[in-house]
This record gives sequence, structure tokens and C-alpha cells, in this order.
Amino acid sequence: MKNLISKTQIFAFLFISTLLLTGCDPKVENITPTLDTGDFEIGTSSVEMAKNMAIGWNLGNTLDATYNYTENYGVNTETCWGMPKTTKAMITAVKNAGFKTIRIPVSWHNHLSDTSNYTIDSSWMARVKEVVDYAYSQNMCVIINIHHDNLSISALESHYGFALSDDSSLQTKSKSYIAKIWTQIATTFADYDNKLVFEVLNEPRDINGEWKGNEWWTNNADVFEVITAYEQVAIDAIRAVSGNENRFIMVPGYAASGSDNSMLNLYTMPIDTATDKLMLSAHAYSPYAFAMSDTTDTTFDSSDKSSLDSIFTYLKTNYTDEGIGVVMGEASASDKNNLSDRVAWSTYYFTKALEAGIPVVLWDNMVTVDNGGDITSGECHGYLNRKTCQWYFPTMIQAMMQAVYGDDYTSTEDNNSSSNDEESTSDNNLLSESLDLTTWDINTSIAASNFSSAGSGSKLTFTLEKCSDSSATYYNIKLTTDWNDSISAGTFTNASQDSGTITPSSVPGTFSYTPTDDEWSTIKSAGLIVYGYGVKITSIVLE
Repeated sequence: MKNLISKTQIFAFLFISTLLLTGCDPKVENITPTLDTGDFEIGTSSVEMAKNMAIGWNLGNTLDATYNYTENYGVNTETCWGMPKTTKAMITAVKNAGFKTIRIPVSWHNHLSDTSNYTIDSSWMARVKEVVDYAYSQNMCVIINIHHDNLSISALESHYGFALSDDSSLQTKSKSYIAKIWTQIATTFADYDNKLVFEVLNEPRDINGEWKGNEWWTNNADVFEVITAYEQVAIDAIRAVSGNENRFIMVPGYAASGSDNSMLNLYTMPIDTATDKLMLSAHAYSPYAFAMSDTTDTTFDSSDKSSLDSIFTYLKTNYTDEGIGVVMGEASASDKNNLSDRVAWSTYYFTKALEAGIPVVLWDNMVTVDNGGDITSGECHGYLNRKTCQWYFPTMIQAMMQAVYGDDYTSTEDNNSSSNDEESTSDNNLLSESLDLTTWDINTSIAASNFSSAGSGSKLTFTLEKCSDSSATYYNIKLTTDWNDSISAGTFTNASQDSGTITPSSVPGTFSYTPTDDEWSTIKSAGLIVYGYGVKITSIVLE
């Protein structure tokens, strides 16, 4: 995705997105096609492989999420950008809708157990493997990558990852990181067949424009040479691990742009020892004004169609027709309360991609205008409600599927998920899993919709244990809706508070908080963010 955000912005994102937090019931499938779209079949050539990928879905803002660039925070980062913990049921819902490919973006720089050797934390690798297996075991094509590990030149001097630069020492450091990370990934997945695809880098670019002055565009050939050199290091590392000699590998140009022909003309793909196993990785949130940036551009018109014609004609002529498979790894049109035009966009975009032999992998960050997303942000790319496994815009999904599979694809919709949702337990626990607060950076966001039944006098009861960090010597909790003002003006039982910091009377134990009417009004509008230190919160019950 094209939005690298600061920690403060991440907190704001958690506030506005008001996301649901639990996994979905595997019995609930909001879109069930009457047409059997079949399993993914491995291709023999890059063009055939791309064609067989058909249509895909991104597990966005999940395993790619980051706290910062220095510490290893383990598996907790999976939910730190507001996503619920991934379950196999979610992936099953994606497959059952007709998607044959899943792209799983992964950040590694903040999951290192030994930074001197760039050793990936074993618990993080195990979790990545577990999520990969959710899809791989269901005969889907799975793409994993290095996602948010591209740093600015200044950041790389004291952090871990890679940066585009003409400084030879930074290039050496970057290449070492890329080689060691990919060696470990290739080793972990060596026994997987070609249903698993490696994408060596995500949108490689000059972060903050510190080298050439522009993060998202360049016409400087030196920059492209560095990208190709980094990708060559990754490919060589992958091929050197037994079991990966013929794995399909995706390689992007600058910023993975699939819409700027001038930059693609400057990009040279690296060399591969395998025959016809490299594919171009491209992204195109296009036309950009309609799909992302311009709030006033809500109509999909003939000029937008011409723009898409140009993109896919170029990719077909210069890549697919030349025997090089292309994967459109990210694409979407942000929600601007313009569903009919987004449906039209879906039909045209996926039809033109199919004509070019290019699969499109839909970007999904689970944010829509109705669940609190900022309509002006261009970042409302929510499609699957990962709690209910229902699709926010089923007509868009059907339009995409019909473009790929034809008009015989029709769907039935089951909207009775609330009665079947196995996560809706009788005790009204608002947590999908225990919240182990071993650092102040760990948090969870509880969606506003969970508080709809609250009224004057309603309270929240917290059940606590000691956190897993045995060295913790104090126990605190904080509640907020916007990371500025604490929720603390109400009544506490078995806890005290000072300047918004809640101290429970006993751990393990329970305490209750009854918000004021004004606080309930805010919570019911904005949701609630919970964080702290030293305790494990096993349940939060609305009474």
C-alpha cells in the first residue's frame, strides 16, 4: 500500500477505523457463488502462472503492520493496526467467494531476535507460516513478501532493513539484510510447491525523497540500477536454498508502479538461473484521482476508462506478449460513498486486466466510510468484514468475479451471521483473545458498534491476570477514544485512577468502570482503545 504512516498516525487510524475484533464463524459465507470456480492450478510458464492466479485478495494491514523500526514486538503486531487476528475461517470466506490467490504482506525488520545477524524471531516466522498454511492447505496460490522493510537513508543508519542509496556502505548493509531475510524465508518454506510465490520487495523507493527528492517518482537510471541489484541479491539467496530452484518470484520496478510507463521503461528485471520463473509485480490504484486521491472525483467516466486502457495495453504489449507474466499485486478504489461508480470501476478494471492476462489482487484494509474511515483519506479500502465474513460491498465483489469468470458467476448471500456467530458468547466478552500488555505499545481497538446497547449506568468489567513479563512490577491500564483524552471521569470499583491511568486494586482480579453519560456518548460514536502495562486482560464485559 502507498501509505507509510507514523506511529501517531497509526493510533489515529485505530480510532477512525472502529474495526471489529474477533474471527468469523466458518459456517457464515456471505458470498457463495453458484459457479464452481475451482482450485488454483500451478502454471508452467510465468504467463500461464499469472493467468491461473485469476483474481486475488490482500491480507492488508495485518502481518505487514509495525510498531516501530527497532524493537522486536513479536506476534502482537498482527493486530496493532486495528485488524483482528487472522483465522482460517477468514481465508475460507475469501476462497469461497471465488478468489484463487491471496497475497500476505509481511514486515520482518521489527521481528528480529538477533539484529547483528538479522535473525527472524522464531515465533514470528511460525505465525507467518501458520497464516500461509490457512490458504496453502486450501489449494490457493499464496504470495509472501518483504513489505515495510524499505527505510529512508537516514533511518537505515540506526535501524534494520534496506534503503535506496548511492552510498556503498548503505548498499552493502541493505544487500546483507535482503539476502539474510530471504535465505531464512526460503529455508522455512523450502518444501512448499509452486503454489507459494515469493515477492522480493514491496514498492521499492526513495523514502521521503532523501536521495533524489521525490519518493513516488523518478527518472534517474541510477535508482533503477540499485533496485535491480537488490532484487538480484534476493533472487540469488532464494535460489541458493534447496527446494527453491524453480519457485516463481515476483519483482517490482520503482514503487511497483504499474501505471507509469516512463518508469517501467527504465526498469530492467534481474537475471534468473531458473527458466521463465520471474514475474513483474505491479500496483495501480488507478485512475488515481478516482481510486484514491480526489474526494470530488467520485464518477467513473470515459476518461477513466481510457486511462485503464493505456495501463493494460502497455503491460500486455511490453510484458505478457513478450512472455513475461505480470501480477497486479495491489489495486482498489477507495470508498467515497459512490458504490455504483465503484461497481462500474470493478467491472472495467478486472475486464481489462483479464484481457491482458493479468490477475488483480484486491487490496483490503477493512476500512470503509460506514465503519469510521475518513472519506477524504483515499484509504477506505475495506471489503471483507473479518468478524462476520460478510462483504461490505458484495455487488463490487460480484462485478469483479463476473469480469473474471463470466456472467455464469452469481452469488447467494447469507445475512444471518449474527445468529450463527460462534464468537458472540453469552458473557459479551469484547475481546477476541487475551490482551497481554507487556509493553505500553500494545493495544487493541474495540469498535463503536460493540457498545450500541450501552446506556446510562452501563459498566465495563475487566478480568485481569499478570502479564507474561515476569519482571513487570506495576499494573496500569488506560482507556481512550482518540489518543488525546483519557476515559476516566466515571466511577471505578476495585481500581483507582490518576490523570487517566487506572491502577487495579488486585492482580489477578477484576475491576469495573462506569463511564459518564457523556463518555458513553463518545465511546458509542468512536469506539474504545485499551492499552497499559503489566497485566493480561482476559475479558472486557459490557454490563
